[in-house]
Amino acid sequence: MPRKKKTPAESADALAARALAEVEARAAAAHARELAEAEAAVEEVSEEAVVAEAASPAAIAARISGPRQAVAWDDDDEDDDDEEAYDDRWDDASYAHHRGPRRPLRERARSRSGVVELLMFRIGTERFAVELSSVEEAIDLPDVHHVPEMPPAMIGVITVRGALTPVFTPDDALGVRVEHRSAALIFRSPRGRFALAIDDVDDVMTLDLVQLRDAPGVDGSDPVVLGVARNEGSIVALVDAEALIEACQAIPVPELA
Repeated sequence: MPRKKKTPAESADALAARALAEVEARAAAAHARELAEAEAAVEEVSEEAVVAEAASPAAIAARISGPRQAVAWDDDDEDDDDEEAYDDRWDDASYAHHRGPRRPLRERARSRSGVVELLMFRIGTERFAVELSSVEEAIDLPDVHHVPEMPPAMIGVITVRGALTPVFTPDDALGVRVEHRSAALIFRSPRGRFALAIDDVDDVMTLDLVQLRDAPGVDGSDPVVLGVARNEGSIVALVDAEALIEACQAIPVPELA
């Protein structure tokens, strides 16, 4: 039987080298495992963040609504909306810009169309109203100075913002006597500023002219009273300011500078 050859014993240096190689290999493998675990952890955190973001209300809303699209506004449609929202309560300049010259109040009242802002005032126990845009201002009536040869409806003149202004009473035009003459409405007429003596300024009201009714005992030919409407349980007579001024100035008034 042949004898097995004996390998020569490894030297101490060879053993040390082999041990060092094994240690380095194990260290490299451990380092590789650590890198792999770290990368896996980072990927897991990223996926969780994506899921969390996708579950947020903003992200859900964005997915439901989709991308926002630019909206092209139609200028014509916008103008149409403005026209629908526009009514007779605007001042004359704004009204003319949108719809052209304003129709006289008498025409609007006759057709029962439009919405108007009215300034109410009192004469005796009666309440009247004129279109708010026709009134320049309402004041406490100051001392009235008489002038020679005054028309019957004129009670004198007052000074308003440095200018002499004739004061008229609406007694004959409205058929109601002014009792206290404690206030005045200032109007602008083609002949200049005009003051109407009244007992008191009441309040502002908004009236849809469809609610206007014919005044009792007054036919459609009345030049001043256009109709009546209810306000807080009482009757208010709607007055045409231009016709009222004309009625008060039916007799020529003195020229006042």
